[in-house]
Amino acid sequence: MELRKPREYRSAWPGEGGGDALQSRWPPAPCTRRQEAPAGVLLDLRAESRDASLNLLLEAAASTLQEVAGSPFDCALTLPRHRGTPEAVGSNDSALALAGAEQGAGNSPVSQALGGKLATIANGYLPHPDWPDFWRILEAAGYRSMLSAPVPLGPGRFAALTLLSARDNVFTASVTAAATAFGKRAGTSFAIAEELRTARSSASHLRLALESRPLIDAACGVIMAQNNCSYEAAFGILAKASSHRNIKLRLLAESILSNVSQDLHNKSLEWR
Repeated sequence: MELRKPREYRSAWPGEGGGDALQSRWPPAPCTRRQEAPAGVLLDLRAESRDASLNLLLEAAASTLQEVAGSPFDCALTLPRHRGTPEAVGSNDSALALAGAEQGAGNSPVSQALGGKLATIANGYLPHPDWPDFWRILEAAGYRSMLSAPVPLGPGRFAALTLLSARDNVFTASVTAAATAFGKRAGTSFAIAEELRTARSSASHLRLALESRPLIDAACGVIMAQNNCSYEAAFGILAKASSHRNIKLRLLAESILSNVSQDLHNKSLEWR
């Protein structure tokens, strides 16, 4: 096991957590206790897209935890997928790369957090026994310490919130406790944001279906007249054609009605 001496550091620039991208996307939060939300208060992660909610979560993590840490840091969030490699978002390219480093093999702090367990690398001179060589990855990215906290998303399912600093011993016991509490709050908040998006999407689909119904009924009427069949049979013909042509039912109904309208127009010209 290789031991290395602590390094002396210059003062960090405002918003600098480390890494090859020195300036984080967000500046450090002003040191005021008024910004701290009570532990039970949910985060407002409502947004039009999943990615936007994830970025809001990262902003909230930086704002909430930097004051506790007393030092700027970079952060990233890694989410599991049912299949394939977990997805990640980060405050800069270095944090994003670290969030994905070796997690697929299950032998990194991020992998441990994805499994629901807290993981901390306190400094860059005393290798962690679980990941004796991980300091090389940290050092290559410009970091000295790392904290990955689980973010509960549901029964047995966790995301990983990863904090990264260019300094040693930034993530103390108090920071670890704050990050763990924030992770629980963030998980609940993100789940609610996802549910709101799903409900909004379902409502939009229902509204579109209701708006499309008169068109579909009219198209079924045309099919009934052409085939001398019932409404149920006409709808079956329409649905089958929609599937075979790989076109939405509403668009196919519009096409049928447009063709009928054109035929009537042509016949009216012939009768003149």
